[in-house]
Amino acid sequence: MRYVPLFLAAAVGAAVCGCTPTIKTESEVTIKPVQIDLNVNLKVDKELTQALSPDSKPDLKADPNSSDVRERRRARRDQIKAFKSAQLLGENNKGLLEVRTENGKVTDQVRKVMEAENSDRRLVFEVVARKQNSTPEFVAQRWAARMAERAPSGVWIQTADGDWQVKP
Repeated sequence: MRYVPLFLAAAVGAAVCGCTPTIKTESEVTIKPVQIDLNVNLKVDKELTQALSPDSKPDLKADPNSSDVRERRRARRDQIKAFKSAQLLGENNKGLLEVRTENGKVTDQVRKVMEAENSDRRLVFEVVARKQNSTPEFVAQRWAARMAERAPSGVWIQTADGDWQVKP
């Protein structure tokens, strides 16, 4: 009879060990990528101001044949203002000047000033983009937004979606 208690003890032990409660958790952990948007607008705006603003160094002389972009732009500034006021030119959403007459025709003088200004702007957009590790297109869009914001009433402005409107 001594075997019965040992057998009983072994059976109870096996039952207890075999029937231990198991807690099963099914929690799924999903790691999603985090998108970080760095606002480089301020850096680009600062570079644009230094590179394109004709008033950033007021002591520069207005020389249309200078190697300095700011001097060349300063020499054209009054003409461009007059052409914009007369609604011959407008600021497009790519940071460039564009002809805004009904028939698309302007005098050679207007076209020459517009092309020279656009050429200088493109050059600066590329330089700023390289410095800021950006694209010339992004820099040009920032310039376009600034020009649209600062434009006086009565000037043609192209919106971001491509529509043209005269600034009220």
